[in-house]
Amino acid sequence: MNRFFLPENQIKDQQVEFPPDIAHQILHVLRLGERDEIEVLDNSGRVYQVRLRIDAGEDRILGEIVGTEIEHTEPKVGLTLYFGMTSRDKVEWILQKGTEIGVSAFFPFVSSRTLVQSTDLSEKKTNRWKRIIREAAEQSRRGRLPVLHHPLALASCISQGELKHDLCLIAWEEAGQERKSIRKLLEGFNGSSIALFIGPEGGFSEDEVQKAKDAGCQVVSLGPRILRMETAAIVFPAIVLHELE
Repeated sequence: MNRFFLPENQIKDQQVEFPPDIAHQILHVLRLGERDEIEVLDNSGRVYQVRLRIDAGEDRILGEIVGTEIEHTEPKVGLTLYFGMTSRDKVEWILQKGTEIGVSAFFPFVSSRTLVQSTDLSEKKTNRWKRIIREAAEQSRRGRLPVLHHPLALASCISQGELKHDLCLIAWEEAGQERKSIRKLLEGFNGSSIALFIGPEGGFSEDEVQKAKDAGCQVVSLGPRILRMETAAIVFPAIVLHELE
């Protein structure tokens, strides 16, 4: 069944009013009609079963709520994925696939080796990234939309990640003997949130990793093979959620 995330103020009094862009998609892309049913979410974890009512001659759609349930697909532990600012295609891939896997928040950063060295983010690009996250969340039956944070410098992200999460893990291909097992670090974990740091194409510098360690982050390895940045950004949360779930 098709599903859509809508602002909470568009769901009230057992009725749903669809914004023009979603109304257009329902009518002209999906070609749904009067009394067809879809699912609507308000980003609280609730799912509403909605029967469509279409105003004749107008691209205006209302819906009647005919049932409500709670979506149980959300991970019990929230994962924030910190990743280096990079090309458009790679960022969009990370946002889409990370949402499908179960990432709860995305936090781009700029470091000494990121391809993009600016934290500026246009409104157009922000809206596009949020739309990619929303569509991936609808497709993968998420109960909540992952949060997209504005990019920051890596040092600020490390401080924020360690302060606001119960565990902070940084993946480094040169971890060597100091690396710790993800499985052992997660044994008996009873916190509610974990920060995951993935390096840019050129990797983290030794100084950056040392600063992360000084802040309390644990250095881990994703295996003996060197992964592309966009691959590591998917493998890392997948491994952690596998161990937790």
